[in-house]
Order: sequence, then structure tokens, then C-alpha cells
Amino acid sequence: MVDNIWTEFARSYDAICSQLNCYRRMVAKILRDTEGRKYIIDAGCGTGLVSQPLVERGHTVVGFDNNLAMLGLAVGKQARAPEEARRRWKVLEGDVRTFPREVPGEADAVLLNNVLFYVREPEEVLRQSLEHLKPGGVVITTGPRRRPDLRKVMVSSIEEWKAEGRWDEALQAATTYHVDVTRRLVTDPNEMVTFFEPDALVDTLRRLGFSHALAADGDDYYGENYYVCMVR
Repeated sequence: MVDNIWTEFARSYDAICSQLNCYRRMVAKILRDTEGRKYIIDAGCGTGLVSQPLVERGHTVVGFDNNLAMLGLAVGKQARAPEEARRRWKVLEGDVRTFPREVPGEADAVLLNNVLFYVREPEEVLRQSLEHLKPGGVVITTGPRRRPDLRKVMVSSIEEWKAEGRWDEALQAATTYHVDVTRRLVTDPNEMVTFFEPDALVDTLRRLGFSHALAADGDDYYGENYYVCMVR
């Protein structure tokens, strides 16, 4: 386990990300491309913010993360889930560069949501994903195309919140803290280290042994993030 900037993010991650329309739109794509795929690995699952709706929809999910604070929130969600859902949701300690031994293979989908930007060896993670997928399974990976324009993302989000009547004191306070931590993340070259354009990521995945793309775009987070779903 590691103690890094994500320990600070744990204080605001769910409160902000769950409210961001750009995040919700990305999750909608994940739900679209995992429809009918029974067993999903959520590699770098963080707080379980995406694992939870997958489990609630009936999937079996194994999530893991290497930050104790973020993982603790995922464990809490799993513990509070109904008994039947808890049986389909496992939360583990682990690093995306070497999936934990307890993670079964033959997955229908591997999710790498905002993961690759934080690793210097993205191909190690993608190879692990390939090895843990059954034939016909998919890897879904999201992340920044370049060093993100935090101001554009937050100004656009706040405008949407105001239009929807959601820009209340609680959200303003959480946003102030979250933006401060995010600014340090996006400006530190030692924190955000790997970026992809969608076509380049598709080419990389194909070279590693994946077959073809079901989806590949750079639309998320107001054009700052890519979304790629690739079949093994």
C-alpha cells in the first residue's frame, strides 16, 4: 500500500466526482460497454465509485487499489451493500502493474478508469489486462489526452451546476478543496506521467494483442479525456 496524493483526494473524491456531469457521462459509457458482461475487474478501483453501480446492476466485480484511504471507502461501500451484492463484490489491496494473485482471470471486462496517467509503464498494465481477459472480453480505459486544462473542466462544470440549481454551499466547499488537490496533481510532472490520444492507444492495444475497438473517442471531460473500449 502507498500513501500519496490520493490519500488527500479520498476526502473529496466521491463528493465531487459523483456530481460532475462530465464524470457521469463517462460512467454512462462504461455501463453501456459492460452491459451483459458478467465478471468485471476494476483495476485501480479507488473508492469503488464505478464498481458500485456495476454491482448494483448485477455484475460480479473484483476491484483493487494501492491507496489505503481510497480503498477504505470502497471497502465501506462493499460492507454496506445488501448481502447478495456483497457476495458478488470483492475489494482487494493491489497494484495495477501486477494484478493481485487473488484476482481470477477469464474476465469479461477489465476497467482502467483514470489509471494509466499515473503509471510510467502503461504497457505493463495493459498486458496484465490482456492476460486476465477471456477471448472476446474488453478492456475499457479512460484518462487524460494531455495535461488537463483544470480551469476549463471546472468552469464548465460549475456553469452546469448553476443551471441545474445544484451549486449549493456544500458543493462549493467540497469543490474548493478538491480543486486545490487536483491543481497540484495536474501541475506536478511526477504525478501525471502518461497521456494518450485515442488513436495512439488503440494502436498500442492492437500491438499488444487486442483485436479491435468498440469505442474510441476524446470527448470526455469537455475534450480533455479519451475513452477506449477494445476487444481481446
